[in-house]
Amino acid sequence: MDPAVTIIITPRDRYSGLDECIETVYRHTPEPFRLWILDLDYPRSVIGPVRKRWQGRPEVRFFELGLRMPMDALRQVQPLVQTRTVVLLDNDSRVTGGWLPPLLRAIADGNALVTPLILEREGVDRGAELRNHLYSGELRVVDVEGTPYLIEHKHMRRAEVEAIPDRRARTGTFELHCVMIDGQVFKDIELPSMVIREHLDISLQMAAMGHTMVVEPESVIHFDNLGTRMALSDMRYFFFRWGRGLTGTSSRLFERRWGYNFYSEQSMYNWVVRRKAFLVSRWLGAPIGLSNLATQVVKKLFCKDWDPLPDAEAASRPLLAAGVPPQRCHDLS
Repeated sequence: MDPAVTIIITPRDRYSGLDECIETVYRHTPEPFRLWILDLDYPRSVIGPVRKRWQGRPEVRFFELGLRMPMDALRQVQPLVQTRTVVLLDNDSRVTGGWLPPLLRAIADGNALVTPLILEREGVDRGAELRNHLYSGELRVVDVEGTPYLIEHKHMRRAEVEAIPDRRARTGTFELHCVMIDGQVFKDIELPSMVIREHLDISLQMAAMGHTMVVEPESVIHFDNLGTRMALSDMRYFFFRWGRGLTGTSSRLFERRWGYNFYSEQSMYNWVVRRKAFLVSRWLGAPIGLSNLATQVVKKLFCKDWDPLPDAEAASRPLLAAGVPPQRCHDLS
């Protein structure tokens, strides 16, 4: 039986955890699949045991692509996809039992992209052990002194699991922790060199093509929200991916492609500064509570958000209510 899906695993924030990610895929996926592992300069201590265990299996393929952002790596393998669907899976996400069939059914029903329900494990922020990270979302627009800015609105953000609807629903956005895309659509979309907003760029491309995107809560993914302490090599990758050079150029590339800046751009940069402080504190051995206190100190000393409106969300309106904005260019970098 030919596999219906190619699962492509890329690092998100860290290198460690790749072995557990792969093991979980095999544990919870009895259906045939192809597994592509994108080696973006993994340290030998991480990639060595993984290669020893899985290399040589007919369904597994490794791609040595060097240190680069995930979008650039995915663009390298994009033309090689031959299965009916593709799953993009971050190495800090974990699939759960029965995750794959509901996604395949959603694609078979004519949707181009389907996101599972993504639950975040307790980590940076204290609270429930598991809670909603992403159910569905939409792009909204708000005006500040005559200039429109985009807002990424996430429905039911951090809601308790019991409060999340159990039915499939339309969504205007997704996130790359785990997402299934129709195979041909995946080969057709542009994968711009972005480390932020790349999922929103793809969301706009989907809308412009007339494709539908849905969330399917019958499929559940667990995302490690920095709860696990990072190794030094993990922080090397985090500081690379979330460095101001790549985040800033990502913002400008999105602006060139679609004509919009984000209301939360400065907040995103400040988020990166706070997360770096959190990660260093954790690496030095501090518990989560003390690490969060360190981030508050850093925020007070070095971070100032640009937030001129008293309630930007309330003042915003759905972006697509006026139609899909024209794509101004097709630059990928």
